Parts: sequence; C-alpha cells; structure tokens
Amino acid sequence: MTARRLMAALAFSAALVSTGCTAATPADEAAPAGAGAAEPSASIAALPVESMAQIGKARLAEDLIPPTNRWYSGLIFGAEPQPVYPFPIAFAADDDAFTVDLPEVSTTEKTIAASFGGGLRVGLDADRFAAVRADPVSVTLRWSDGDAPVGDVTIAEGSPVVGFTAARDSALVPAAPLRTAGDGVWTAATDGTSFGVVAPGARWDGQTLTVPEGGHAQWFAMPEGADVTEWADALDAPIEAVRVEPGTTASGSSTTLTYAGTDSTVLVPFPTYADAGSDCELGTFSTAYGDADACRGTELAWTVPEIAPRASFDLDGIDGDTRAAIVAQVAADLDATPALPADTYYGGKALARLGALLTLARDLGDTALTERVADRLWTELAPWAEADGCRERDSRCFVYDDGLRTVVGLTPSFGSEEGNDHHFHYGYFLAASAALVSAQPDKAAELTTVMDALAADIAGGAAADALPPLRVFDPYRGHSWASGLSPFADGNNQESSSEAVAAWNGLALWAEIRGDDGLAQTAAWLLSAEVAAARALWLEPDPATLADGFAHPIVSLTWGGKRDYATWFSPEPSAILGIQVLPLTPVTLNYLGQDPDRVAANVSDAGPRAFSGPLGEYVLMYSALGGATSHAAATETVAALPADGVDDGNSKAVMMAWLAAIEASPGR
Repeated sequence: MTARRLMAALAFSAALVSTGCTAATPADEAAPAGAGAAEPSASIAALPVESMAQIGKARLAEDLIPPTNRWYSGLIFGAEPQPVYPFPIAFAADDDAFTVDLPEVSTTEKTIAASFGGGLRVGLDADRFAAVRADPVSVTLRWSDGDAPVGDVTIAEGSPVVGFTAARDSALVPAAPLRTAGDGVWTAATDGTSFGVVAPGARWDGQTLTVPEGGHAQWFAMPEGADVTEWADALDAPIEAVRVEPGTTASGSSTTLTYAGTDSTVLVPFPTYADAGSDCELGTFSTAYGDADACRGTELAWTVPEIAPRASFDLDGIDGDTRAAIVAQVAADLDATPALPADTYYGGKALARLGALLTLARDLGDTALTERVADRLWTELAPWAEADGCRERDSRCFVYDDGLRTVVGLTPSFGSEEGNDHHFHYGYFLAASAALVSAQPDKAAELTTVMDALAADIAGGAAADALPPLRVFDPYRGHSWASGLSPFADGNNQESSSEAVAAWNGLALWAEIRGDDGLAQTAAWLLSAEVAAARALWLEPDPATLADGFAHPIVSLTWGGKRDYATWFSPEPSAILGIQVLPLTPVTLNYLGQDPDRVAANVSDAGPRAFSGPLGEYVLMYSALGGATSHAAATETVAALPADGVDDGNSKAVMMAWLAAIEASPGR
C-alpha cells in the first residue's frame, strides 16, 4: 500500500464508523480529494428539493441519516419492523422486546432458507425503540419508556452476540428460564437452540434478569456442541461500532473490520472468506451460506483479487474484416436507436448502450462515426445533466429528497423513489458520461454537477449528512443491497450481481474523468469486492456452500436469510442466468470466464431455451466463455441474429466486439 493510499484508507475508514448518534464524520472524507475532486455538497445543493418517498414515521433518531439499503433497513422503516439477519443469527425488535434467533436451514430445489422463526424473546420495560447510531456493518437501537431511555442494543454482522447496555436499572424478562453456568453467566434453551447470557453484576430471580445502570448483558446463540464457559471467557464489553478499512496490498484488494468498544468478543467470518478470523475454535454454525466458524477476536480481515476498471474491449488483435464489420454494425445500431426512455433504469441502460457504441467507434478509429454517436449521446444525456431540470419538467431530471436523503429521478422506476436499485441505475449514467467526456472533453463542465451527485448518492456521500457514504454497500458480506426500505421478512436482497459490478466500474470511470483519486480508490475497492461476491455467491458458489437438495449451480437472488433460484420479473431459466451477466461490458471479461467449465455448466442448467428465452442473448454471449466450441457456436448465432432481436440495453455491435475480444485474447 502506498503512502497516499494508506492516508486515503485511513480517512475512508474514519468516515465509516460512528460511536455517537450521527452516522459518520463528514462523508466526503470517505472519498479523499484529488486534484480534480468532486464537490458533492455543491452538486446536491444545485438540485431541486422534493420529497418523493412516502415512508411514514421511521424508527430513527432525528439526527441520524435514514439508513436505506442496509441489512438492517427493515427494522427502521415500515409500519411494523421486519426481522433482520446479522449473520449468523436473526434478530427481531418490538416496542417492548427484542428476539435473538438461530434459524434452522431448510432447502427446496430452488431455495435455501434460514428465516427468522422464533428464538429467545427478551422483554423490556419499554414502549418504543429507535436507531440512534449506525454504520454499514452495525446499528444501535435504543429502547425507551416514554422519553426515558431504558437501554441500548447493538447488533452487528459477523457477531452472534446481541449486546444490551442499561441506561438505568433495567429488568429483562427472557421467554425461557435462565440456568446458572458461572458467575454472571447463564444459559437458556428454546426451539432446540442453546443460548448464553453474560451479564456481570446482574441478578436473576427466576423470572427477571436485572441489569444495573451502566451494566450490560450479552445474549448469544451458540452452535451445537459449543461450550458456554469458553464463550463467556471470550466476551469482554459489548460491541459499540464497526470500523471499515479498505486497502490495497500486493495480493489484492483488502477489507479490515474492527469491532470497536471491546477488547474481546466472538466473531463469525462470512463463509466466502472463512479465513478472515483467528482463534476459531468456539464452534461451527450451519447457515444458508455454508458452515461458519466462531472465532475469538475483535478483527476480521481478508483480501480478494484486485479488478481494474475497464472501458474498452481489447480489439488490437482483430483482423481488418472483423474490424470493418463491427464499425458497420455500430453505424447500423446507431441509426436504429429510438427515442430513449425517460426513467432512470431503462433510460440509464439506453444511455450506456450509446456510450458503449461511442467507445467502440473511438477504439476502432472511425472519427466521423465517433462524432455522430457522441452527438446523439449528448442530445439524449443533456436534459439529465441540467441540475434544475425538474423545475421545468417531470422527466429526465433529478431531485434531492431531503426526507430520505437521496438523489432520485423524478420519473421513478422499480421503486427508485424509495432508494431501490440506485447503484444499478446510476452506474449506467456514470459510464455513459465517462464515455462522452472521453470523446468530447468539453462536455465535462455541463455533466459534472449532476453526475457528481449520482456518484455521491451511491458511494461517495456528501458533507453535512446530506448523503451517507457507501449507501448500498455491505462491507461485511462484500456486496451491495438493492432494496431501499427492505420491507421483507427475509432481510434485504440483491438480484443482479453483474449490474452492481457495472455500477462500480462506471463509478471508477467517472472518478478517473474527474481526477478524483479518493473516489477512484473507493470505486476500485467496491468493484473488486463485488466481483468476488458475484462469483462466490451468485454465479460460481462452492457446491459445499449449497445445501443438499438445492438443484442448481447458481443463485440469482441473494437475501439476508435466504438464497433463491428466481428473479423478480421472470421464472425462465434464461432470465435467471441472464440477469447475473448483463450488461456484459468489457470489465466482465476480467472475471466471468475464469472457469470455462463452470460457464458451460451454468449455461446447460439454463435449459433448451437458454438463448431464446428472456435475456437469452446475454446468455448466448456468456456461453462464448465456455470454450472454443461454444465460442464458435455463439459467433455463428450472433451473425444471423436480427439487430432488433436484442435487448434494449444491448446492441449487435457490442455482441460482435465481445466475441472478437474473446477470440483475440491471449491463451486462446
């Protein structure tokens, strides 16, 4: 790690921890400034203000940024709080209680579920709760009796321990009796699960555990065969927050999570990075994501391969005929481009499609065609780039929602007004804008205000708590969450891992255009982490992490407490696989084809309509990574494909370039 990167990482990690009631230090510290660094606060201030989301009264302290797109969002929003999944446990909250659960894993051919189902309920002398502190990995809830605080509970991903700290002498009433297991240590059992409690100085009278003011009680679910004495010895004070430190080392892109407020606790690494902990002899949990060991410590650290952002296919090695054919197809695809949609998802995809055609024209050296594509892209992008556009019209423009504290298109799509899918949508805008400025640098000045706001919304954050840093990204799991308010009993979810990858690639390309070194670092870290998760959790999960009875090699919908072979929009196998690979930009060549045998197996699993069903052309493109025979077959099929038989975010020219880049790649 260079000195500059180290300083940036330290500033970034400082912005991602909070020990008070507000979410973080000023969030533009999360993306340390370079010479051309964005000014997200000024960009936000330039947008019209309009409340788009109807969220009702959130269970949230007034000075806390609304935590959309978090694993715990379902606790905060909605008429009733939803269960959440601070892996490996599940947790539920009511006005007068909290419940700790260790869900049982159940499996069908299309689902692996470990949903909240009961657990140990702990009653409190309270009538309400609200979040009073939050970071991307942990959240602190405060129970109150009227206006008087009763106590705080902190839950964190990677912690099987729920820590209660008493604001006054507090009576806690568990639904199952406690049995003494040592000084200040008790056990309980319910639903076949063993629970432990460590509460120094507390008194148990057979029904109520009384915790003195300032004291704490840590409640935990133990895996089968675990020793409560060993767990009690491992627990110091409760966790107060989790610090996130990204970095770059010689071996890749790193993440370090430090569980603050304690000198010792029990941590559980997520199964995709099982070696992230140390001293892992406290038992093994069976989870929907595979076995997970319990470790003594205060830190989890791991490294994934570093993935470089990428805008272009490597077409240097293609022959003249192929080059000419792609150029001709770019022109044909441009001429066939209809008026673009006015919402942020389909509109963003269509803009990115034009951006991809523009990059192809530039890379292939056709100056006149480059200007034609750039002019069309600017015509379509210019209205979106007007910061005050929504004062004049109700589409193709953005506003700042000061209630949910988010940037949102005035024509919503897929619940974007509630925070849904912003990284998917805005990644397309950022990629298109980067392509345009690369071709026509004079357009940068007109694009920066709005595009900087979009970048800040999904990742960078903004000062004065206008936007949170890392809105959608979960550093513990290493991937993003798509639902803004998460009104689901199975936790938050993300469907398209590949659109998340495309989002961070678009963010990185825009950061490069802006000369913002800090944002570029953040984007590169997000990109590398999301790629690793896309492979390990969606496209190429280790069969050992897929429970017996699950009948597919991929997972297409990942939840806090469940894994589904499904999509939100189609039951067709082609769609289930296709949504995990689109939009098949150049950066996907860096990771999708690393295991050709797995590619072939995934395509085979999609069945006889793999190429003809919904999103089938993306599956066709993906299949070309499965070996020389599959590549040849895909090339023949694409050659005969009518241009109007392609998804509106794709183009035949890009399909041809994709196949040509694979053919020209080293080692083939």
